[in-house]
Amino acid sequence: MVVILYIFAALEFIGGIGVLVGSKDAIREIVGTLLVGFSIITVGLAGILAEVAWGRKLLERQVVWSRKLLETQMARSEKLSEEQRPQAAAQEDTPTTYRGYTYLVGENGVVLKLKDRGLRHFSSEEEATTWIRLRAG
Repeated sequence: MVVILYIFAALEFIGGIGVLVGSKDAIREIVGTLLVGFSIITVGLAGILAEVAWGRKLLERQVVWSRKLLETQMARSEKLSEEQRPQAAAQEDTPTTYRGYTYLVGENGVVLKLKDRGLRHFSSEEEATTWIRLRAG
């Protein structure tokens, strides 16, 4: 389509110049000038269409690359998840002892068994061990 517009613009330009050169009256000069003007407009239109086509191809490539990247990241995430499941399950089932306090790490945080047989909840294991260090001295 773009090539056809460039060819058409060249023909318009050549025709316009031919009419201008051979013009003997004002109407032919006006027609020649209009043909040259339309050829310039046609070249501009062809350039715009070429840019739009190039942008569309680039966008399609980016979509394909994004899909491939997403699929790769999902595969890695799934692989990591499968590798971490046994570790997480073993960690959830086994209580840990730190400075005389026993705690259990779960999906929703850490449950610490206090010495007075009460329970205390923490959002992370680091938070629980920090609390124990502050209490145990």
